[in-house]
Amino acid sequence: MTSHDRMSWLARAGQLSAVLLISGTLVACGSDSASEQSAVAGDSASRDQAQACDDTSGNPGGGQGAECRDDSVPEPTIPQPQASCSEDQALEGGRNYPVYLTSASDETIAFQVFEPTGGIDCNQGHPLVLHGHGFGGSRSLSGFDDYLEAGFTVISIDQRGFGESTGTVRVMDPEFEGEDLVQILDWAEDNLDYLRKQQDPALPPELNPNLVVGAIGGSYGGGYQILLHGLDPKQRMDAMVPDITWHDLRYSLNPGDVIKSGWDLVLVAGGEAGAFGNLNEGLDPIIVEILAQGVTLNRFPAEGLDFFYYHSPLYRCAGVPIEPREDISLINYQINPPAYDVPPEAFKPVDVLLTQGMKDTLFNFNEAWRNYQCLSALGGDVRLMTHQSGHILPVAAPDELQPANYVDPTAQILQIPSFQEAAGAFACGEVSIARATLDWLRHKLLGDALPGYFDGSEDQVCLSLADGQSVQVPMDGFPAPATTGELLTGPFMVERSVANGLPITSGALAAATPAAPPAVLPLGTVGAEGAVIGGIPSARLSVTDAINPLNTCVDALPYSPGCDPIIFVGIGKRGEGESLWSLVDDQITPVRGVKQDANVELVGIAEQLNAGDEVALLVYGFHPQYPESWSRDAAIPSVNVTGTVQLPVLSGTLSEPAL
Repeated sequence: MTSHDRMSWLARAGQLSAVLLISGTLVACGSDSASEQSAVAGDSASRDQAQACDDTSGNPGGGQGAECRDDSVPEPTIPQPQASCSEDQALEGGRNYPVYLTSASDETIAFQVFEPTGGIDCNQGHPLVLHGHGFGGSRSLSGFDDYLEAGFTVISIDQRGFGESTGTVRVMDPEFEGEDLVQILDWAEDNLDYLRKQQDPALPPELNPNLVVGAIGGSYGGGYQILLHGLDPKQRMDAMVPDITWHDLRYSLNPGDVIKSGWDLVLVAGGEAGAFGNLNEGLDPIIVEILAQGVTLNRFPAEGLDFFYYHSPLYRCAGVPIEPREDISLINYQINPPAYDVPPEAFKPVDVLLTQGMKDTLFNFNEAWRNYQCLSALGGDVRLMTHQSGHILPVAAPDELQPANYVDPTAQILQIPSFQEAAGAFACGEVSIARATLDWLRHKLLGDALPGYFDGSEDQVCLSLADGQSVQVPMDGFPAPATTGELLTGPFMVERSVANGLPITSGALAAATPAAPPAVLPLGTVGAEGAVIGGIPSARLSVTDAINPLNTCVDALPYSPGCDPIIFVGIGKRGEGESLWSLVDDQITPVRGVKQDANVELVGIAEQLNAGDEVALLVYGFHPQYPESWSRDAAIPSVNVTGTVQLPVLSGTLSEPAL
């Protein structure tokens, strides 16, 4: 074990205790691994066996469980004889088997190979489709029938630190997970001689004929696709379908310089459980320390932001390298600092179907839109479809328990806040995202025609409004700020001025009274024909000290006393005759510090509104999505909020709010 990995379980538990203490109140992320299925004969080191080696001591890596595990790399358990066109053997297809490799970092890389069903075609060859699991999951041993019947070979991967792949989880580090992924592709090309290759005129002669490769997976299983495409020196990726994945982990985990403590805690708990559950080593110590320090101090360490930037598509999209820092606060960074050796070279053109959940509160629509902007600018065929699913923690009080539904009308102001509502369909209107994923790869890798439901998708975004409802919005002029830090403009933009009435609590008082209603800053009422809002709203806000309006700390150092309120803002709606407000798509944006005319990019939304619905900017001093991220600044317990909101209204009208 390297010095980077030498952290005892007791020390690790002590470091995480504060982080995990409150995570028990949240719903843990589920694994997306498929139901277990026995591999072919010879699978003597299968995942079933590894999971049977339980640790009776209660400490991962110790007790009887440790005696059961063989840390040596198993030999590949390829069925004999191996399918081979050159040897003219075992060409009936339809089998699957695990393979184990030794990585450049001296860890085990495990993956499952699925042969196409119906026989192997040595004349045409079979495109390869890679599959990656979500964070905390492991490779799937079934569930690819449609792909295999279509003629694809599938490889489902245990990412580093999960399943039977060993090592610590580095969250798609180019120097660890990235190298592992390239090694898997190299193995496939060297050992599966029935894979399809083609001449690609865009590539130099030395890279032709080029392997035909596609990739699928969601969340963590989307991140690996973009990482591999950027790293592969042979440029073998032809088509990708990353679902609900990230663009900039700094924004994902620390938007507006406010740690997204609800999801960060769940990711730590789920990642550790997913890794330790398979007798692996868990999250890398530097990641644990970054997140633990972030929650404890209520701010991310600067070197932690560098670490997550390096692990994001934005690193290549922006093309900005990481400069060494002199002031280092992370112990693990000091012991074994990240190298950041991979330069931020631009991605090569690639065909991508990006899919994204509008209700996703971890990797939200803004991330998909920024990935779209980056990848489409390269010249590939890049499209974007949305759905009603994603990273969802449906923790909400039932309607019948909401105080506003049974308290005297004069007291109908309380509302038990929710993390978010339940997910909807994995579809954009009537279009199944699962079917679209397969059809996209059939088109790009096999040459099949795209079904009619793809018509117009080359220059329009499919925005999911609700189950069975969607709208097509032109890419050209799509209602979103041109770049981060700018305001929404264009023909779909409707601007409204906002100002609070009573002061808005921030900090300990807000956290102590979570059932207090949000401040409602009206934006207007929907006209008789109804309306559709869809895109990325923005706001230009001033946040001032409600007690001392002359507070002059706008230019002060971050986190200075009296200068560090935290509020949470989102677009809300309320039906005609209703008392409770709800966040559209459950999306909320943190705003930190005293501000003067600051541009704030809100989270993307898409919603069908009914006639008479009221729309407002909702402002909270505490929100359950950020359970440990409320302001600690006792010197500024309440604030005033004024400014303008730029709302993307695709159709219909929104009246001016009453004075």
